[in-house]
Amino acid sequence: MKCRFFDQLEAQRKVLVFGHRGFSQEYPENTLISFSKCAENPLIDAVELDVHLCRSGEVVVAHDFSLKRTAGLDREIEELTLDELKAVDVGSFKGPQFSDQRVPLLSELFSAFGSRFYYDIELKVKAGQVNRKLSRKVLGLIDEFGLRSRVLVSSFNPFALRAFNAASRAAFPSADIFEHSPNIPRPLWNGAGHIVSRSTYQKPGFRQVDTSYFRRHGSLPIITWTVNERSDAERLLSLNTDPEDGKMKVFGLIGNDPHMLADVVSHWKG
Repeated sequence: MKCRFFDQLEAQRKVLVFGHRGFSQEYPENTLISFSKCAENPLIDAVELDVHLCRSGEVVVAHDFSLKRTAGLDREIEELTLDELKAVDVGSFKGPQFSDQRVPLLSELFSAFGSRFYYDIELKVKAGQVNRKLSRKVLGLIDEFGLRSRVLVSSFNPFALRAFNAASRAAFPSADIFEHSPNIPRPLWNGAGHIVSRSTYQKPGFRQVDTSYFRRHGSLPIITWTVNERSDAERLLSLNTDPEDGKMKVFGLIGNDPHMLADVVSHWKG
């Protein structure tokens, strides 16, 4: 059953545009500058981001469990304190002009942008694990900044998502993330994590989203990733104008170039 959030989007024929880790095509991912470049475009509705709990207990925004790819440091975020993380340059991998960029706190992101965005918060918890402390702290920050109506929550880990849904009493739209990938257990390739997580929408990789997807895998709303080509965005939007039922199926597009996605969506005749 769709939650009220998606009912409202359908009533407006509204497809949300998400910056994947901010404007990550041009700026270092999951940094304040990357998110700020999304905020400059009023047609970008939302940002997708990833959160971890660092060793000193703060909720920080970063994608990988390790800092090796973005900082050349082969250490895991959960092993480092906030002070140690704030000393690490996570911008120069994108260009020397970004050497001042640091791992942000979720609270810093909320403080900087408030209700400007919808936030798709991906819980980064390793497979088979459940981090209830992360769930509680994320929920506490959402409430501290009064953002309950602006947050969606997702995860590749259905057990982590179920823990968050239990902590929040299922107060937020929540989604299992999946795709056909060797990095994901095969039983989860088509969204079966929903059975465990009790999610209200799904986040499949864009390549598997077509007309047959909805016949095979049910009617939960979807927000899809990572849509980086105009032709793919146009194809996905066309699924919302199926003459058989006229119902919306794709409620959001997540991409590294949200400015391009915003342009495509702005010209969509929904």
